[in-house]
Amino acid sequence: MEKDEKLKLLKLRVLRSYRWNKDIVTPLSQEFNISSEEFEDILMKHLDMSDLENLHATFEIANRDNLMRQLHVDLRLYLFCDILDFVSKEQSYEIESDLAHEIIRGKDYDEVLNEGRMRILELIR
Repeated sequence: MEKDEKLKLLKLRVLRSYRWNKDIVTPLSQEFNISSEEFEDILMKHLDMSDLENLHATFEIANRDNLMRQLHVDLRLYLFCDILDFVSKEQSYEIESDLAHEIIRGKDYDEVLNEGRMRILELIR
């Protein structure tokens, strides 16, 4: 087996591991309406072995960041923090981070939004 074939096999083993496949390859290939194999090829083309091994952790960080951005919008922190300056950036980040952790741990999104609204109301009163 040649060096390139070995590297491809190693990359495929990473991508086809349960968590990578379940959380990244399958959902994104479905989103783009392409086969899992084609999406694997795309990832292998753009990422080296180190990047692939870190892909799941990077993916989890990106999802948390996305959740915090969504909370920022849904709580209208863009208004209270970014425009009106009623809430500091530090307070905004603390609220978003705390709420994101609660959602990741399984708490209902709408329930967490209500908690966030109450925290914001306490700050702006």
